[in-house]
Amino acid sequence: MDSLRRLHFAGSFFPSDPAALRTAVEQALTGGAGQTAGVSPRAIVSAHAGYAYSVRYAGLSFAAVTGVPARAVVLSPSHRHAFSGIAFPSQAGFDTPLGRLPIDRAACARLVSAGLAGELDAAHDNEHGIETQLPFIACRWPGLPVVPLVLGDVPTSLVAATIDRLDDGQTLFVLSSDLSHFLTDTAARLRDAETARMIERAETTGLDGAHACGARGIAGWLASKAGRASRPLRLGLGNSAKTSGDRLRVVGYGAWAFFGLDDPIFSASHRATLLRVARQAIDVRLTRDRSPGIAAESFAPPLHTQAASFVTLTLDGELRGCIGSLAAHQPLFADVIENAQKAAFSDPRFSFLTLQEWPKTRLKIAVLTRAAPLAFGSEAEALSLIVPGEDGLILSAAGRRGLFLPMVWEQIPEPDAFLRSLKRKAGLPADFWSADLQLHRFRAEGFAEA
Repeated sequence: MDSLRRLHFAGSFFPSDPAALRTAVEQALTGGAGQTAGVSPRAIVSAHAGYAYSVRYAGLSFAAVTGVPARAVVLSPSHRHAFSGIAFPSQAGFDTPLGRLPIDRAACARLVSAGLAGELDAAHDNEHGIETQLPFIACRWPGLPVVPLVLGDVPTSLVAATIDRLDDGQTLFVLSSDLSHFLTDTAARLRDAETARMIERAETTGLDGAHACGARGIAGWLASKAGRASRPLRLGLGNSAKTSGDRLRVVGYGAWAFFGLDDPIFSASHRATLLRVARQAIDVRLTRDRSPGIAAESFAPPLHTQAASFVTLTLDGELRGCIGSLAAHQPLFADVIENAQKAAFSDPRFSFLTLQEWPKTRLKIAVLTRAAPLAFGSEAEALSLIVPGEDGLILSAAGRRGLFLPMVWEQIPEPDAFLRSLKRKAGLPADFWSADLQLHRFRAEGFAEA
């Protein structure tokens, strides 16, 4: 217990010389700056291969963390030691080239008491998935307590329970993972794009080692209460071919950050880009009657995140069109382009937007979080659960459906009136109620043209 664990992979996966290691980490962190709105995430997916191949992606992930966490929980797959369960080491801390990191032994003891994890040095003795993350932690937050957990053969539910037991709102969860392994460059790109979609849509079924070696940790996060109360942002996606030159056997890498549901995650430049392409999409249809020819590669990784959006048009302060997606099904930039054109030309409540109206028309974009069902037994109970000013609602009943964005609270500030108006929008009487009525709640990050 009084000993320190030295890093077995210092000198192979990453430099053992402190100066060289600090330079590698700091350069990677600098390359990842400016990808988010500046709010610190609750969890990150961070690559863990040799730094020559993956340090850029780990840098993207750690650079997204702007605050100082109380501790870091690192969850890694077990690459070389077969066992069942979740394991932490026996030592008091890690002796890294960039300084010592104490292990939160009290947290480990609580996991043991809860039957969630146990002590097993063998799981850590030859495991790079933990060690590759520690230089970033030591560089960013010297002396930060860590909870290093290697995941053996363990169900997603147990990983999720472990995460929720450790979640205190101030802990950073580091999900150590690479993506596909040893496919051709072409096959890897397809597989990793599929993995990205599953992560960003929170699809844990089928997410396995063929998609990501750290699939257990990622799936556990997505299934946990903490993960369900978060929204993802893609920071980078690529593979080893660019470094190695070998396109026949590549390893995929990705970087993600998970933020709170109410956190703004898109930077000012990314918001401006979405507003610009939405306007361009409508402008092209008005003047040339064709789709905008915008290359997907021109958009930054965060705008490739699978997300649902709504585009609203206003003319002289009045609604002129509003169309959107209820669930993530394509990259955000593509969703915004499609919904902008639909808002202008396919909203059944309005005629086509005209060239004369266009200069005075303003655009608003709302990016939605995943919708979660509300559990209630009566209308009064449903009203008590709704958070005015924050919740968007989807109502389904009698074969009909209606949606209000959170922005609607500006016009209808009272929950009772909000719900009655939502029923009318769905084509139901304002006093309608039935046992099969369903409500789903979501949040939205909104931004608009001046």
